[in-house]
Amino acid sequence: MADFHFAKAESWAELVRAHARWVEEFNNQSHWAHRNREDGRRSPSEVLGWVAGVRYREEDLERAFFSERFSRVLDSLGYATWRRWRVYGEEGLAGEEAALWLREKTLTLEYESEPLSRYEVQFLPGTEKPRALARPRLFETSHALPQMRLFRLDALGEAGWLKALRLADYSPRRLRRPESLQEVLFPYHEAWG
Repeated sequence: MADFHFAKAESWAELVRAHARWVEEFNNQSHWAHRNREDGRRSPSEVLGWVAGVRYREEDLERAFFSERFSRVLDSLGYATWRRWRVYGEEGLAGEEAALWLREKTLTLEYESEPLSRYEVQFLPGTEKPRALARPRLFETSHALPQMRLFRLDALGEAGWLKALRLADYSPRRLRRPESLQEVLFPYHEAWG
């Protein structure tokens, strides 16, 4: 029933619009299951119109999803940094805040609930440190660059354009010892003099 509308979608934004249209039509049309209701309600929206969803405060949601959702600002090339990895989102969104969702073995980068890219995450055994980010999948978005690219990035091949880049680990700080002792600025007896 829904495949007809979804088959026409060529991008994620069109797919979201098609789904929203389908949900609206489904909820507002008369359904056979409600044909014998005595109160005259025939559509799901009429039957369930009194139900109101629970609203949660944003702080409570952030506390609940702190280990799965991360907010990052995309750099000038459209990358976000996550646990010593740079992952590509979208160059046209440089400087914008994006959300990274970590599910069991996938990391999805989103902007305003629209997925930009998805990566398969492999963790080091027994830790939560990512060992590798593999199988990058970039989604088509409506956030295009104002200027056309000189050449397509896929022309570089799978190994040519790095979508996930491992950053160097932090180096431990060295303790700084004074090279020489500082001389006393004022002799003791002058200070109390």
